[in-house]
Amino acid sequence: MKYDKVVPYDDETKTLTLVKKITDMNKQEVEVVKYQYPFYVEGLYTLKALELGAELEENEYAVSLDLFERLTNFFVELYGKQFTNEELTSGIDQSNIIDVYITMLFGVLQGDTKND
Repeated sequence: MKYDKVVPYDDETKTLTLVKKITDMNKQEVEVVKYQYPFYVEGLYTLKALELGAELEENEYAVSLDLFERLTNFFVELYGKQFTNEELTSGIDQSNIIDVYITMLFGVLQGDTKND
């Protein structure tokens, strides 16, 4: 898959797409793995998302190392440990990982998805 076609997080389905490896550096091609949002998410995740979101807002969306690690753990747990912390952080380009995390966090607060 061409790297410019990778959408790390789909707002509608909440599908997470992680780059697994670069297959051709010159052609900018990558191998990806897609992870579906769980069909059932415990309400506890809403509470955790609210707490993390409040901290983000309080810090004016500046993400400390501690908050970054807690967000990473949150998403690994949310997606049922289908991937590791390292796979998550390695699978999203550094230039937009914070934006992806914020979008994912607000995705939890939105509730229902359109998984088919």
